[in-house]
Amino acid sequence: VVLIAACLALPVTLTLKSQYPERWLADISTGPNDWKTLHLADDSTLTLSGASAVNVHFNSTERRIELLQGEILVEVAHDRSRPFIVQTAQGTMRALGTRFVVKRQGDTTVLSMLQSRVAAQSANEQQTLEVAAGSRALIHRDSVELAGSVSPASINQAWERHQLVVENQPLPEVLDEISRHRRGHLQFDRTALAHLRVSAVLPLDDTDRALQLIADTLPLQINTYTPSR
Repeated sequence: VVLIAACLALPVTLTLKSQYPERWLADISTGPNDWKTLHLADDSTLTLSGASAVNVHFNSTERRIELLQGEILVEVAHDRSRPFIVQTAQGTMRALGTRFVVKRQGDTTVLSMLQSRVAAQSANEQQTLEVAAGSRALIHRDSVELAGSVSPASINQAWERHQLVVENQPLPEVLDEISRHRRGHLQFDRTALAHLRVSAVLPLDDTDRALQLIADTLPLQINTYTPSR
């Protein structure tokens, strides 16, 4: 257990989210410290980061990946007869190209395009947006919106090295991502930390080091009570 507190006289709020039920029931899943790359039956490649879970639905008419939690990197093999679709609770992404990242983040799906294009559609089917390489989109149940640009080279490198690259991101969001890749629990007060922002490259294979790198640059106190591994 790790306790993170800002140097403020504010109470600590417990942030605990059970991720295990969805992983237990999924076709493919990873633990907090695990990364897995799979070659699918159609020669597409699917990489899961830590604490991720997917169901795979392939038939004669479509190829569909259902992302239940976490984050995946997809490289799609060409098949004219069967579209390749990634589905989440917020919507669907139909591949018009080959390489992209999809992440579940609370009630939002984050799409980062690395190569070619994807047609992203909200779950209510009221909005569809074509997202090109170098762009990021946020998909909600009732909307799809562009959310700035991404560096495909930086994202590819981060996946190869199991890193988290953040730029001016609220600290609680960064801690949520570190927590997903960590065995055990992180406890922190979201309100007390909400004003702090992070720009860093953090190692997700070593979350103790990632937390220390953050603490070295921000006014934080980290208390560790039990080992993370």
